[in-house]
Amino acid sequence: MMYKYRKKCRLCSNKRFELVLDLGKQPPSNSFLAKNKLRNKEKEFPLRLYICKKCYHLQLLDVVDKKHLFSNYHYLTSANKPIIEHFEKYANDVYAKILKKKEKPFVIEIGSNDGTLLKKILKYKVNVLGIEPAKNLAKNISKKGKADLIIANNVLGHIDNLHEFLVGILELLKDDGVFVFEVPHALNLIQKLEFDTIYHEHISYFSIIPLLRWLKKYNLEIYDVEKKNVHGGTIRVYVSKKGNFKIRKSVERIKINEKRYGMDKIGTYKIFRKKVVSLRKDLLKKIKKLKKNNKLFGYGAPAKGNVLLNYCKIDNNILDFITDTTVLKQGKFTPGTKIKIINPKNRPKEYTKMVGLLLAWNYKDAIIQNEKEFLRKGGRFLIPIPKPKIIKRSN
Repeated sequence: MMYKYRKKCRLCSNKRFELVLDLGKQPPSNSFLAKNKLRNKEKEFPLRLYICKKCYHLQLLDVVDKKHLFSNYHYLTSANKPIIEHFEKYANDVYAKILKKKEKPFVIEIGSNDGTLLKKILKYKVNVLGIEPAKNLAKNISKKGKADLIIANNVLGHIDNLHEFLVGILELLKDDGVFVFEVPHALNLIQKLEFDTIYHEHISYFSIIPLLRWLKKYNLEIYDVEKKNVHGGTIRVYVSKKGNFKIRKSVERIKINEKRYGMDKIGTYKIFRKKVVSLRKDLLKKIKKLKKNNKLFGYGAPAKGNVLLNYCKIDNNILDFITDTTVLKQGKFTPGTKIKIINPKNRPKEYTKMVGLLLAWNYKDAIIQNEKEFLRKGGRFLIPIPKPKIIKRSN
């Protein structure tokens, strides 16, 4: 089967859900197309976000087979400068807070991608092991012993059986060890209308309220939480066995913020749905108006961009091309909308008179800084989220 429908909440096993947002049937957002595949029929799957009515965990219930999602994966950490900088600070943080006091510390990273973070940690002469993908996990690690620190960045959101995963973490972690993970914060998703961060690979969207309840079942507790700006708003969560660490005020602070916004109320998600539908209308209205007198292109080809393009029906009749620095994506075409992706160096001369739809909006500050020349010559950016906005030299 290409996909299955899940009937129970991943965290609490409740069977009652509320549909939050239906983004329609879409091809997997990382399934970029080679030119010779353009005429092939693409596989599309429902993309629907639900909220658990018991623990308020946001999740997809339509689960696409992992082999279909990850057999041709195009995301490389090392191709992303802001993430490299983020991981530099990350390595410094975990060494200072966790590893510095340990004798011959051992670190495992699950979902290590191309090893960018582990390379940063290695400078501290720490023994490391990266798992990518996590096959035969226990067999690989048993030779090296249990870990002082296990890291999983943007991994939990991909896992259907979170119970099995956490049991594995407990098996690999020392009694006084720390499990640190980063996940996009569901509060940012709802507050800032980041609907394009919902895609088939990400089947869970985390907030602290349901996480606290879930981890308690395993005698684990969150003792610290840090807010980070990457990926549209991320939380770094520090977890250890109960009683190992004093719980910091940051945990209660984020929990209070979530409650204030109503992350434990169904009505909050109904309002979110209405706002996203309205945002889609506003964006298409703006694009239609711009298209009358301008040529448009896309800036960045992240997975989130493909969700936005497919949900809003923005295809190669609207965008002339998309630029992206990831070599693996260059020369390919976007899934569903079939827009060609090119190296930024190969942009046509007239691109400075065009409008760039900023699909990588989460890096807008860095992009605007890098594209001063584009703006100086009259180019403009259209930022789609949280509200369609034109950026030009004057503003």
